[in-house]
Amino acid sequence: MTLLQAYLSNPSTRRVLSKRPGHAGFSLIELVVVVAVLAVLAVIAIPSFTSVSADAAHAAAKNTLSNITKECQVKITKGQTPTHASVTGSSGVYYSFTNSTGAVTGQSCGTSTAPTIAVACSNLGTAASYAINLYDGRKLAATTSITNPAVPTGASACPNTATAW
Repeated sequence: MTLLQAYLSNPSTRRVLSKRPGHAGFSLIELVVVVAVLAVLAVIAIPSFTSVSADAAHAAAKNTLSNITKECQVKITKGQTPTHASVTGSSGVYYSFTNSTGAVTGQSCGTSTAPTIAVACSNLGTAASYAINLYDGRKLAATTSITNPAVPTGASACPNTATAW
């Protein structure tokens, strides 16, 4: 038996040679079905991801207000001048600080007679405004009228009442 005959009589060689052209790979219909399934999955998944980022922005706003309040409470307890770290908003979250006389300049936590009210507005997803009294740590009740932070032109407005949290 020659080398060529031995090669051609091998079962794996026969299997490869017996395949007809066009039987390897995927048909056009199979590829279209896969693309359609992927499109349906994307349509289902994308809204879930956008709500996750909006939820994260709301949580970040509430967390920032809580941290500022804790900072004020620690300084008040220690008998130090009650001030908090500077806060700037970003990514759809905006902050404002007011007291009974108007806007607060600097980072004052206020006093017992004129406490600073911190407001965080998150306008991602469903817009909400969260408000807290920095001097005593009380969260403002839902529907309490508040002064909202300024939002950039074209951004969604924030509600003029506090949101329960």
